[in-house]
Amino acid sequence: MTVFAELGQSEVLRLAGAVIPASCTEPMGTYLFRSEEPEAELARHLERVVFLEAFGNTPELLAEEYGPYEASSVFVCVMDHLRRVPAGAMRIVLPSPAGCKTFHDLESVWHQDVEDVGSRTGLALDRDRTWDVATLAVADAYRGKAATGLVTLGLYQALTMLAWRSEVDWLVAILDVPVFRMIRWKLRMTFAGFTGVHPLPYLGSPASLPVWCNVDAGERRLAETDPELRSLLFEGVGIEPALRPLDLARSLWVVH
Repeated sequence: MTVFAELGQSEVLRLAGAVIPASCTEPMGTYLFRSEEPEAELARHLERVVFLEAFGNTPELLAEEYGPYEASSVFVCVMDHLRRVPAGAMRIVLPSPAGCKTFHDLESVWHQDVEDVGSRTGLALDRDRTWDVATLAVADAYRGKAATGLVTLGLYQALTMLAWRSEVDWLVAILDVPVFRMIRWKLRMTFAGFTGVHPLPYLGSPASLPVWCNVDAGERRLAETDPELRSLLFEGVGIEPALRPLDLARSLWVVH
């Protein structure tokens, strides 16, 4: 079990310098890192800081919980180009022999069989076409209304663009209930709970819920109800002056 230590300011600045292009003009940018890339530590660093502050999760606990999925993790990171620090991070667990953390915890914490839950909810879940949004972290300085919106948009824009182009059918996650409600309201994401599965305390959260989203159904619904938001999330169009978009060609290579 590898316990990653919190980075010092000088190391954050050094890694940020390796990530942020010298020619960029946007105040923020979105990047994707493989687990083994040194720059992935920017996302892990933010994950550790936020989860300790919000839920009391120690680095040792995070290592125990997410260590089995390190090799199959990729990290989306929204960087503040001006301050040269990570503003938001998301850990995505890709299909692998290690399996899906959300499904494992659905069975071990909620004591629900995944196949039974899928059948009860009317879902034909294919584990090989499912991505697990294992963590989502936004730094304290970016939790005001304007900053939170931009940082969260950057994270979910990267997730949806990559999943849609990778022909992923399902996204799953275990979300703190207030975060779940925010995503459904602000981003109109079609995350929903599983039938017969209710919020429970989870890793320091007083109430978390396993949730799912069908990628194609979400894209079709937004195309009908909110084409502008659909273009933003699935095409990466709409916030480019404020947020440097993900390098999609490189990122698709990373997740494959």
